[in-house]
Amino acid sequence: MTRLAALDASTWWGGVALVERIGAARPEVVAEAGLLVRDSHSVHLLRLLDLLLAEASWPRSSVDAFAATRGPGSFTGLRVGLGTVRGLGLSSGRPCVGIGTLEAMAEAFGPADRERVPLLDAARGEVFGARYDADGSPPREVVAPWIGAAERALDAGAAAVAFGSGAQRYAQRLGAAGLNRPPAAAPRSIAAGAARIALFRLDAGGGDGDGLSPLYLRPADAESKAGR
Repeated sequence: MTRLAALDASTWWGGVALVERIGAARPEVVAEAGLLVRDSHSVHLLRLLDLLLAEASWPRSSVDAFAATRGPGSFTGLRVGLGTVRGLGLSSGRPCVGIGTLEAMAEAFGPADRERVPLLDAARGEVFGARYDADGSPPREVVAPWIGAAERALDAGAAAVAFGSGAQRYAQRLGAAGLNRPPAAAPRSIAAGAARIALFRLDAGGGDGDGLSPLYLRPADAESKAGR
């Protein structure tokens, strides 16, 4: 049995998930909670984690590993999430890893009938985007994370499922560019998606500390609250 706790603070919507795998079975979400944060994730993440641990009757010492989303996303949120799991890992002697936000979004979205294109609003008329296969778990990267105009999401083809805050904000532009269906609802279970990917990475030989450097895609002085 393996237990992992994951945190997502890459946008205003923060999340914590507890995931457990028994034997070779697919990891199961034991508890999950999200919170729309208007001040700072640093005030809420550990409190939310402790509430979930209590709800699941997991002592913190029973958690085998920790994960956090590493971006792209809010500069402040990414630092808080990654710093929190570093502290949890150091204090417990457990491994901790960082997982790409867009990859975790694709995992949280689940299987689709065409390639998955998660898009996060990056403000200034831009989005953070990437492209993944239709139904891989964990997702297989087709186009690496980038920042730019929403229409760039279709450079690898219009046959795709686009979702996320960027897809919703620029739905008309995507439609005019040839997206062959309206954007799908954005997934909320990003922390759980990150947790499942983290378990896979650790099983595949990933080491403690992998991915703990934030993926910004834009210089830090360009952060805008509108894009968090």
